[in-house]
Amino acid sequence: MSRYGGPPGPPSKRGRMDMLSPGEVEMELKKVNDNLPENHIILITVINAIYPINVSTLHKVCRSIGEVDRLVIFEKGTFVQALVEFRTITHAAEAKKSLHGCDIYNNACTLKVEFAKQERLNVKRNDDKTWDFTQTDDFGNVNDEPAVQRKVLLNENPPSSGIGGPARFGNGSSGSGSGFGGPGGGMDVGGFGGFDNGARGGWGGGYQMDNGQSPVLMVYSLDPDRFNCQRLFNLLCLYGNIIKINFLKSKEGCAMVEFSDPEAVDRAARNLNQLKMFGVRLRLEQSRKTHVEDIRKPHELPDGTDSFQSFMRDRNNRFDTPERAAKNRIIPPTKILHFYNVPKMDDDRLTDVFAELHAPCPSRVKWFEAKSAKSASGLAEFDTVEEAVEALVMVNNSKVECEDEGRPYDMKLCFSRANN
Repeated sequence: MSRYGGPPGPPSKRGRMDMLSPGEVEMELKKVNDNLPENHIILITVINAIYPINVSTLHKVCRSIGEVDRLVIFEKGTFVQALVEFRTITHAAEAKKSLHGCDIYNNACTLKVEFAKQERLNVKRNDDKTWDFTQTDDFGNVNDEPAVQRKVLLNENPPSSGIGGPARFGNGSSGSGSGFGGPGGGMDVGGFGGFDNGARGGWGGGYQMDNGQSPVLMVYSLDPDRFNCQRLFNLLCLYGNIIKINFLKSKEGCAMVEFSDPEAVDRAARNLNQLKMFGVRLRLEQSRKTHVEDIRKPHELPDGTDSFQSFMRDRNNRFDTPERAAKNRIIPPTKILHFYNVPKMDDDRLTDVFAELHAPCPSRVKWFEAKSAKSASGLAEFDTVEEAVEALVMVNNSKVECEDEGRPYDMKLCFSRANN
């Protein structure tokens, strides 16, 4: 049977689900546990969910059979699944009988239905994945025309949001994780002769992208005394545009990061998961949340800064136009940093920039031939990858003063493979 994790491919295409053939669908439909006792909650498995599945979709399918109290949608393995709690066991039994083997849409989203083991569903919030219909909240568009009771259950266009959709099968519009200029780490030019740049083939140990395609990344094991919103931005801005960052008050060292697109989450997690810095290894996972909530009264982090920050219009985002995005090369961390947009200075002054921010200092510096009289660029090598990462976190996007200029420079850093 087809499953996630097919042959290796571009990062954004990993974790896809192949379509089950008609024969495989029939085999899956036979895998129903008939030994479970009748229950007022049914478990629905959506096979070949090439269109998004949300609360509205399944409520339309089920409501013509009987009153639905609660509904929860989630993913398990290769399938989208849902638990539907009916008001009575009679209606649940009728739903099991009449919906099993039907397609929600023509030749797509086949339903396998069986009784669930749960006695009651616990719904904490109403959104497109969970809903408690016993509450007074307006359900929105669920009062549209009822589902058609025949093989094709809905004669309407599929919704635009929810779990599932073309991205699960690789025929969506999402771009390759390396689509912004192929392998590399920013403006990767020149190199240190004979230097081992310490590049890895990607960290990403154990990371699998959740095919719900959320643009929110969860970051765990952050050193609370070293990290804040800006420093986390300094690291993650190498992989995509960042909208918001929120450090959770209930879980120290954990932050939620909202990117402008799910592909950025994939790029960041595949390159940074299990990366070691400040003595601990980061863990990065795609969140099931669709966005990061605005925090009106953020709490204070150990360094005195706010736990929440919006980067919506931050000019240090590097993927805000196709032209700027094309200059970014996506690679895992190395021990060589490419620096640019700094005033002309000597090696000692550049080292002082790192030292003044309490960051590791480079062991060797190479300057590129200046293309402009206004700014300079080059490469800075560190003793280890961990030191280079820590330096980037603390120094990237920092202000560098210049006596000859009226305004400071915004120093930019990114990882470099550097030619041998």
